[in-house]
Amino acid sequence: MTARQTGLLVLLGAIWGAAFMLIKIAVTDIEPATLVAVRIAITALILYGVMRVSGISLPGGSKIWKDFYFVGMLGLVVPFLLIGWGQRLIPSSTTAILGATTPLFAAIINLITRNDERINAERVIGLIMGFAGVMIAIGIEGAQSGNIWGELCVLGAAVCYALSALYGRRAFSGMQPIIPSTGQMIASTSLLIPIALIWNGIPTVMPAPSSLIALVILAVFCTAIAYILYYRLMDAVGATKVSMVSYLVAPFGVVYGAAILSEPIAPNAIAGLIVIIVGILIAGGTWRSLIPLVRRA
Repeated sequence: MTARQTGLLVLLGAIWGAAFMLIKIAVTDIEPATLVAVRIAITALILYGVMRVSGISLPGGSKIWKDFYFVGMLGLVVPFLLIGWGQRLIPSSTTAILGATTPLFAAIINLITRNDERINAERVIGLIMGFAGVMIAIGIEGAQSGNIWGELCVLGAAVCYALSALYGRRAFSGMQPIIPSTGQMIASTSLLIPIALIWNGIPTVMPAPSSLIALVILAVFCTAIAYILYYRLMDAVGATKVSMVSYLVAPFGVVYGAAILSEPIAPNAIAGLIVIIVGILIAGGTWRSLIPLVRRA
């Protein structure tokens, strides 16, 4: 990866990391399933509006819409539900650690399927460092009190994310990033709204303004803009490398919680973030481009 691509990966991690803080604010008044359904629906409307203004149309044909539904199911609907079930049984720190295994699953699946992304020692070292950095940043004490079924749910979600990333790159290769983003959001909305209505029913009380603002920010920045950036990076650097953004999400979430919600932040969170960034530099090969800059300095 180039230095610019690495910077965009860090930016994506920062955007998605804010989702933890925003969700914590929003769920004080909004049921989780309803929150997810409305968040994805708003995102779908925004992305579709941007497409229309830009003169871009969604493709027709059953094949591409099957891909939209498949990736939406794997990358949004199923993992969101699995994580929701899993977090009833295990601590949030365990969820963050196990969720960060997405790049490892992506690398393993990539190797098994003999995809065109090459797995080498440099990338493996970077992936291991990234996972180690997440454990340093979040801490592993909470994992010791986990429930096996909850852990399996979160690991299943990580596998889903890895599969959707690898499948999405191949299925949507060459498309403008906003097209697959909009398509899978529309497909996921059609699946999530019935689920939310069955689980929670129609809301009868207006949420607090802070919850509504958090929901809008979640939809616009943490979903709409983030997914466009995600697919742009995937097309440029590959699914295995871009899936490493999951290493950055948890540490950024810790920072936002401390800065905005006044949650305590431990020194290990900062140390973990440094290890994570070093892992990404190694796995992406970006460290080579930094050597001449260091020598000049």
